[in-house]
Amino acid sequence: MRVPKKRLRKRLITLVFTPRRPLRRLASGLVVGIFVGGLMALGLWFNLFNDVRLQFKDALYQPRATRNIVTIVAIDDASLDAYGRSTVDWSRSVYIDLINTLQEGGARVIVFDVLFTVPSEDDAALADTMRQARNIIEPVVGSQNRVRPTTKAGDLIAYDHFIYPAPELEAAAMSLGHVNVVPDGDNFVRKIPLFVLEDGQPIPALGLAAYLEYLRMLPEMVEIDTDRVRFAGRDLPTDSNGRMLVYFFGPPSKVNQGGTFPAYSLVDVVEGRVSPDVFQDQIVLIGVMDAVGLPDSYPTPMTDGDQMFGVEIHANLIETIHQALPRFQADIDWKLDLKLFKLPLYKGTTSFPLHEQPLNKQLLITFLMAIGAGALLPFLRWYVGLLGTVLIFAFYTFWASVSFTVNAYVVEMLFPGMSLGFTFLGTMIVIFVFEERRRNQINDLFSRYVSSEIAQKIVEAFDQGKLELGGEEREITVLFADIRGFTTLSEGLPPFDVVALLNTFLEEMNAIVMNHGGAINKYIGDNLMAFWNAPYPQDDHAWRAVRAGLEMLTVIKELNEKHRFVTPLQFGIGINTGVVVVGNIGSQRRLEYTPIGDVVNVASRLSGIAPGETCYVGEQTYALVSSRVRPVEKHRLELKGKHEPVDVYELRPDSIIQTPEP
Repeated sequence: MRVPKKRLRKRLITLVFTPRRPLRRLASGLVVGIFVGGLMALGLWFNLFNDVRLQFKDALYQPRATRNIVTIVAIDDASLDAYGRSTVDWSRSVYIDLINTLQEGGARVIVFDVLFTVPSEDDAALADTMRQARNIIEPVVGSQNRVRPTTKAGDLIAYDHFIYPAPELEAAAMSLGHVNVVPDGDNFVRKIPLFVLEDGQPIPALGLAAYLEYLRMLPEMVEIDTDRVRFAGRDLPTDSNGRMLVYFFGPPSKVNQGGTFPAYSLVDVVEGRVSPDVFQDQIVLIGVMDAVGLPDSYPTPMTDGDQMFGVEIHANLIETIHQALPRFQADIDWKLDLKLFKLPLYKGTTSFPLHEQPLNKQLLITFLMAIGAGALLPFLRWYVGLLGTVLIFAFYTFWASVSFTVNAYVVEMLFPGMSLGFTFLGTMIVIFVFEERRRNQINDLFSRYVSSEIAQKIVEAFDQGKLELGGEEREITVLFADIRGFTTLSEGLPPFDVVALLNTFLEEMNAIVMNHGGAINKYIGDNLMAFWNAPYPQDDHAWRAVRAGLEMLTVIKELNEKHRFVTPLQFGIGINTGVVVVGNIGSQRRLEYTPIGDVVNVASRLSGIAPGETCYVGEQTYALVSSRVRPVEKHRLELKGKHEPVDVYELRPDSIIQTPEP
């Protein structure tokens, strides 16, 4: 049978939504959302799961093109094999030849990530070469205990001792820069302190000192604020300790193999196997890279289980600063800025450096995620809610990725995701508890009218949208049982005896109907009405009804023999099968689930004319059970309200010739 579009649409809606008791659902969802949102906000406030949060943010990093201003000269295994496994033992002539080669190639800045702390007899020659180059940056290292005094420069990291190059070489350098990295709790390097303090005086990071020399600026020209560093139109956000997030532009580079930054073996450069032209206008970083057994390597967001040497970390810092152009200089075609999320939509690219989402917005988004999910999820089926939760987090991840890649905006990932997930779980648990209570109440109510099995199936069918409550056409089998001579009988008995008689009769008949899967529709005085195949489908509904009717005859006979009634009773049963409209009939204030149609009227008429201890079944009912019963007699009777006589089959308990299969 073709399902009407309206009914099909209703079923589809029911598969997605659970609209019952909307106020209770909304209230419970909001309570869960507020609780989860508050809990997640507290977690953010107290900085819980910080290492996991950082790992989630690391997933946002994607390889990005550099602007080709940095080249690395690597002290690798080949160089160590050529000049000695310890750079302390190297002749200063190696570095003199290297500087001369780089100068010949037109290097703009030469940056050593090598400490010349041990004096050498060749220091004077190396110092002369450095002074002539006029573009050498050398490193210093802060050591021993770190302290964080509040100074005019801000709450910068300070060291109580620094290791400097040999005095003669220190004096030959154009500038000095610190090479200290401060890993996060999981030992990953994500931030570099742009300045650290020595006796209250700021020392720039090696990469920053190199880039200032690239711009021909002095460190004194840099403005240091409590949460940022400014120079040359660049605004570099920092945390309270002066550390800036570094964008890592790709995985670790390999010497002579290409990668994020071009890297050449030092021995190849010194011995002329690399054309000096590759260093034209470059910031050339010289440091340990691809050397087995040497320290100065750390995991970073782009290492994927590998480690990145310090010299390339400095290269990423320089590239991040270089690409930190002012907004008006960014390659922007158009932008749509959604106030809360700052969601950028660009055709081009924008500027660095990375800047982190403020804590107040992290708290707000996390809380709103929970509230929004709490308001929506209670109205969705669990599987739709799960899909919706996954899709919302997928969209949030997409937005976070776009914000990170395009706008260099680092948003919180873990707690908004946890907020969604825990709100989904909490909402489903609360709704399940409420639904179970409701189901138990409905099941208990229906169990008074139908068997507990049918009651459970009714509730399940209703939850799945398979139970039509507005009225539907369906073939059912209707049974009426009527006490013979009840009016005359009740006139001769006290009212209490009449009530006791009816209760005994109805209780026994009710149990029989339920045992055979029927639904008690109503009691009308001494009359009982039951039906099968609604509200839950039953393929053998006619056979169930006939079995119930014949069992009623047997039970009444046994009750009479046991003198359970004040006076012996007899009653007739009428059973009929056909298509009716079954559903909620009545008004908005008073509804009754009942079948309506001629089939019901015929069954009622048959029970009224059936002799005592007999069961009259209609023609269609008999057609469905004819292989299992042998009628006592076939009658052709005229029924009130029918223009034509109808065929009626008389059955008694011994009419059954086949029992139902177990």
